[in-house]
Amino acid sequence: MSSPLRLGAYLLVGLVALFELGVVWLMLHPQVPPDYRAYYIDKTTTCLNQPVSGQYALGTTVRFTPEDRDAAKLIRVCGWEGPAGDGNHAVGTSARLRFVYAKPATALTLQLAMVAIQKGGATVPQRVEIVANGTLLDTVTLDQPTPQQVSLPLPAPADGRLELELRFPDAVQMGPTDPDNRLRSIKLLSAALLPA
Repeated sequence: MSSPLRLGAYLLVGLVALFELGVVWLMLHPQVPPDYRAYYIDKTTTCLNQPVSGQYALGTTVRFTPEDRDAAKLIRVCGWEGPAGDGNHAVGTSARLRFVYAKPATALTLQLAMVAIQKGGATVPQRVEIVANGTLLDTVTLDQPTPQQVSLPLPAPADGRLELELRFPDAVQMGPTDPDNRLRSIKLLSAALLPA
């Protein structure tokens, strides 16, 4: 093999090796959004953020039924399945809602209607951690076979945007082959943000 051809081959092999090293470095140090990292890489959440507008009229009760499906789709960020009958099942260890409203308010009341899941004909008590814009508001326990109402005061966000996360530390597998991102905990029947 002639010297220029050999030099070209070495150069090509060197470039391919450099490219491969770059790919390995990117795999080990991915530059991805926090939601993507938490769901796919760190596996610290079972709730992958979806691009929903959160458009909401302050004071409106959104029911998670087939009849109110369009209003519910606007605020369901992730972690919900359904509607199934009278509500949406939470799927995984957390679920999120987004409320974006134009009408200013100084204080709000969050109202949720939820029921714990049934497994084998028995109610499985569930703790629900309610987090608003990153701040834990309260932890409630759902332990009845009938819907329970939760009403919590909260300061109105200055930007008219509320990111609500419901965390389910007691979520359970419904079947022996269900993965972690298919755990069940509650069914959400309705949600509302009311001016206080």
